[in-house]
Amino acid sequence: MTGDASSNRNMALATANLDPVEVEAFLKEHPNFFQNRPDLLTAMALPHGGEGSVSLVERQVALLRERNIETRGRLAELSHNAETSEFLFQASRRMVIALLQCREVAALEKTVETGLIDCFGVEYAAHIWLAEAEQLGPDVPVCDASRGAILEGLLRRKRAYCGVFRGDEMTALFPACRSEGSAAIAPLLVEGQLLGALAVGSSDVHRYDNLVGTLFLEHLAEVIAHLPCVGARPAA
Repeated sequence: MTGDASSNRNMALATANLDPVEVEAFLKEHPNFFQNRPDLLTAMALPHGGEGSVSLVERQVALLRERNIETRGRLAELSHNAETSEFLFQASRRMVIALLQCREVAALEKTVETGLIDCFGVEYAAHIWLAEAEQLGPDVPVCDASRGAILEGLLRRKRAYCGVFRGDEMTALFPACRSEGSAAIAPLLVEGQLLGALAVGSSDVHRYDNLVGTLFLEHLAEVIAHLPCVGARPAA
């Protein structure tokens, strides 16, 4: 017992003589000191921070949680985009097949408008032939002069675009609409000549803003322009 007491007393004296600065310097020079001493590490008291502070462990956990939430958000966005792409592909496929089955220009208007509403769920849809489309055949249902004048003004740039339209412009595009709204419109160009227009619209002025793409509408207009019933000209 006397030996144990003496040993403990000597250890206490040695500990009291330790310089914390030297201990700190030693640990900095030997960063792996605790790697093979798990029992010593377990016995140590490592503070997690006082009031108002955040420990390193807590900060790491918080960062991992934030990254996990961010990753889950990205995965959800990718999944949503994939579902949207699949929906657009299937709807486009049905539309193109229906168009290929049209043998006469006169049947295109109903086919396109019904397809856009049924397949894509748009509020308003329009397939319009201007007066110049009479060259396609005697049965082409061209619009009247007053409606055509408004549409030609909207199509003067001969390119697809989205925007907010006045009440009279929306009515010219979609006769069932009696108020202002927003729409996406694409010209029907046959061999470079403006013969008509395709449009989808909404009574919501924010539905078709500058962030909404027109790629599909342009693609559909191009398909129509290259259909045999449209591209073929009557013999002179």
